[in-house]
Amino acid sequence: MKLLIPSAGTPVSFTDIAQGLTSSFNQSTKTFESVIKTYTNKKYCYFTNSGTTAFYVILKALKTISRKTEVILPAYTAPSLILPIRKTGLKPILCDISLKTFNMDIQSIERCINKNTLCIVPVHMFGLPMNTEDVAKIAQQHSLFVVEDAASSLGTTIQNHPTGTFGEAGFYSFNRGKNLSTLSGGCIVTDSEDIAAAIKTECASLPKLGFVSKLKIAAKLIALALAVRPLFYTIFNDLISKLKYTTLHTDFDSFAYTKFQAGVGCALFEQASKILNKRYDHGMFLFDMLAHLKGIKLPELIPHTVPVFNQFPIMFDDENVKEICFEKINGSGIESTKLYPDPIHRVYNLGYDLNNDPFPNATYFSRRLLLIPTHPMMNIEKLSRVVNIIKESLAV
Repeated sequence: MKLLIPSAGTPVSFTDIAQGLTSSFNQSTKTFESVIKTYTNKKYCYFTNSGTTAFYVILKALKTISRKTEVILPAYTAPSLILPIRKTGLKPILCDISLKTFNMDIQSIERCINKNTLCIVPVHMFGLPMNTEDVAKIAQQHSLFVVEDAASSLGTTIQNHPTGTFGEAGFYSFNRGKNLSTLSGGCIVTDSEDIAAAIKTECASLPKLGFVSKLKIAAKLIALALAVRPLFYTIFNDLISKLKYTTLHTDFDSFAYTKFQAGVGCALFEQASKILNKRYDHGMFLFDMLAHLKGIKLPELIPHTVPVFNQFPIMFDDENVKEICFEKINGSGIESTKLYPDPIHRVYNLGYDLNNDPFPNATYFSRRLLLIPTHPMMNIEKLSRVVNIIKESLAV
């Protein structure tokens, strides 16, 4: 039997689960709060049920401070980021991405700014660090907030400082596809007393789940801990495939993070360096093996950064070659993904003229992207298999 390797996964052990169950009866959220504060060196930390809710809470907090209404974010990122912007009554303004860094194009940000701009949302896509220094300079020049989306970059550092800590507020995600997962969950960090006060009020108003709902989350997390392991993923692949997201999100639920998940989060952070170092090592192995191949492009890495790869991104010159690699890699038992097949302006109707594409880089990138898993269930042997498939496909 050929074992299948999922595209994402955090190795959650039964010891981690046990710690989560124990924490259900104590102040574990406070404990996890202290862990994140130590990691980020931030004064304030708050938890929510998801990264989407965390972003929503931050935007609601900023609305209490400023009357401005526009939020700048990259045209290629998680489409779900549009939902909290709209739900808060704000307007999303897209900027193009760089085909060199695979992140926001700095010059494109400048063109989006006007008197209504509230904040810039730099997103560290795939765990790749953004140029936060340049973003901060632009924000300071125009008196804008920076809300840092570090949902997929937990562990990534810029000049020895974690992503998520360079703006007025930053948020992380502990969803099932992220670098560390407690099934779901979001976290907000900030040093601003005014923003923290507003966030605290918003978080306090989040509904708390009842016993049955908490029990379901615990059961799902235990199931996920098994499902991401190759043997279980192979045996139950048909069932697991039906549980994956396949439709466009039109709304999101917001509620409080559970003590059980916080306890699991604490346990995972005790071994975080091991998990995150694996992701880094796997990503850099792929980088070294693929960097000089013709027919693909890899992201330029910013100096003095350590990228902890959520997944490893490869941009193909030829869409057909990308599809061939996708089929061959998945056929070998390793689940590669194409992530978002369209940029945000082609997913949601935001009023942009699609006949004269305002974000050509984002569209080009979305058609040619392939992601390789870097989580701890991968190893050098499996990554070498991926490298050989790509080399053979490019040579045809």
